[in-house]
Amino acid sequence: MFLLGARSEAGLMQLDEFEKLGEVYITTEDGSAGEKGFVTQHSILQEPIDMIYTCGPTPMMQAVARFAQSESINCEVSLENKMACGIGACLCCVTQTQTGHKCVCTDGPVFNSKELSWQI
Repeated sequence: MFLLGARSEAGLMQLDEFEKLGEVYITTEDGSAGEKGFVTQHSILQEPIDMIYTCGPTPMMQAVARFAQSESINCEVSLENKMACGIGACLCCVTQTQTGHKCVCTDGPVFNSKELSWQI
């Protein structure tokens, strides 16, 4: 199952590719496609969920992580920090985690949301 969100229908990218892989549920902020609202408000979230994987803007991923935490669902996030060298030498992609700083390019980019030091 995939839950895709965007500001409007025009922002939904590669929908046909997701549909090849499984059921797709959509939410748009303006209601132009799928349910109106944010991904954290979609009605499909009332169904049992084992795991959440999220990517996108940090505020949205933080909201998804908050939802996952409130529902005791494991959640992994794909961070999109700026990366210059890609080998961990320049430290421009560092993110704060519960165990200290980690380079997104070499230690990630996917992290368990519980590992990150986000204020969720």
